[in-house]
Amino acid sequence: MERLPEQVMQALRELLAEAPEYRVGQALAIATARTTGFFDPFSVEDAALLKALQQLTAEARARKGLLFPKEGSLEAYVAEPHDGLLFGWIFNLAQWGHRPLALAAFAVAEPCLGIWQYGVPEDAPWQHHFANAAEPAAAMKALRQWLADPATPLEPHLKPLNRLIVKSNLIASDPAQSDERIGKRQRCVAAGQVLLHALNAAAWTPEQPTQGAPGEAERQEEAATRPHWEAWEAVRSFLAAHPEASEQSVREHVRRVVLAP
Repeated sequence: MERLPEQVMQALRELLAEAPEYRVGQALAIATARTTGFFDPFSVEDAALLKALQQLTAEARARKGLLFPKEGSLEAYVAEPHDGLLFGWIFNLAQWGHRPLALAAFAVAEPCLGIWQYGVPEDAPWQHHFANAAEPAAAMKALRQWLADPATPLEPHLKPLNRLIVKSNLIASDPAQSDERIGKRQRCVAAGQVLLHALNAAAWTPEQPTQGAPGEAERQEEAATRPHWEAWEAVRSFLAAHPEASEQSVREHVRRVVLAP
């Protein structure tokens, strides 16, 4: 694979200039997760890392002008036609608090459970070890209960689901499999990542510990924006799991959940 150290470093400098709240390691970890789904910079090629850094920079530039003063209700906001960036539409949900972000993540997670369970029905080993695992369905059941009762504990589901998704990602690209089967497995992994992001978005609390923040201001920034990013990454993974889906379909899923009686 082609090495692009100078281009990657320049892209990293541009990102840090646009988003000074990021630390170097944090920026690299987020960019890597955009490519692989996991925070491991050793597992991504330079070209993919460069593209992810450039995308993060574009989002940081766009984000500066996205938020607008809250006017009207959340229901009116999601019901109105919106032709702008999906990224901004999701981030603006935070103006009505944490719950709308969790609702948005849940909205795209709901249709992903079926992909996880039935995405590769002819793949017996995958079905046995991953598709039939209890963790994803248990997590979605807990999320549905949380929507009705926010006191429902979600933390017990986080580590088991994360372990399962990490393992599935490692197995998905087994070179012994055909390209078609690898593609189907990777779609299932993306669906699983949606479930994990939705669970993280709902489980967030302001007191949740942050790791590696050098100071109180950085810690508060990281803690405050975590549910925004979990909701957005859930949307991104949903689009990867549903390659036929459009940004408009994401909005329709979110509207359905937010406007549900």
